[in-house]
This record gives sequence, C-alpha cells and structure tokens, in this order.
Amino acid sequence: MPYQFSDSCTATPETIWETCFSDMKWESWDSDVQEVLEPSGGCENGTTFVFHMKSGQKILCTLQDVIKNETLTFKGPFLGGTGSFNGTIRLTPEVNTKTKIDYTFGFGGLIGPILTLAAGKAASKGTKEGLENMIRMSEEAQGKK
Repeated sequence: MPYQFSDSCTATPETIWETCFSDMKWESWDSDVQEVLEPSGGCENGTTFVFHMKSGQKILCTLQDVIKNETLTFKGPFLGGTGSFNGTIRLTPEVNTKTKIDYTFGFGGLIGPILTLAAGKAASKGTKEGLENMIRMSEEAQGKK
C-alpha cells in the first residue's frame, strides 16, 4: 500500500525542481536522509546514489522516469534484496505560479507487506513531512525571484 500525499505550492515547477532535486541534496527536504553519497550524475534517468540515512543505514537508489520539471521516480532494494522501496514525485502546473505536487512512496518485495505494517506510520509521516518541506522550501525560493 503506497502512501500518497498531494498539495498545491505557490512556486513554479522549475523553482521546485531547482530547489529540491537538481543538486541531489535530498537531505534538505527528507528528514530521514543524512546525506546523498556517491551520485553517478545529476537528477536524470539512470543516476545511482546511496541514501545515508540518519539511522545509519546506507541504501542504494536509482532514478528513473525522470522528466525535468515534471516527474521522477527513485527506487532501490534493501535487506539483501528481500525488500524494496519506490517513490514518485509529480509536478503539475496550475494557475499563475501554483504547482500541484504529488508524492507517493511505498514498500515492495517479499517483505514489503511486513514493512508496511511495521514501519507504516513512520513512512506515512516521512512522506507527508517531505512534501511539506518541498512546499516550504520552494515557496521561499520562489519569493526570492
């Protein structure tokens, strides 16, 4: 069961992308990430990197379905490949400088259902907070333009 949150932001898709994704500094909006290690490139299809989590875990991640200023998916395996995660962010322009941000995150693999039960509240909270942080940072950046 993926966690899905959406909200509108008073910032353009370009500002949101530049603020939250283009520099690969996910720790600025995802409070569970300490830092992104070893990115093989920028925010583009096929880029691999490691999420160094505040919990100490290091989780391999790959970007796919990246369309600049529109959408991206980040996914990867963990616990020896028995589990996986998948997150998608979509930016949809609205009127004026407003943009709708859709953020979906979920677990998969053999232990996906167990992780959903065990970590569901934390994953849901993290997804919601990530969206709120993206909105706050992007609106601040848009206001400086």
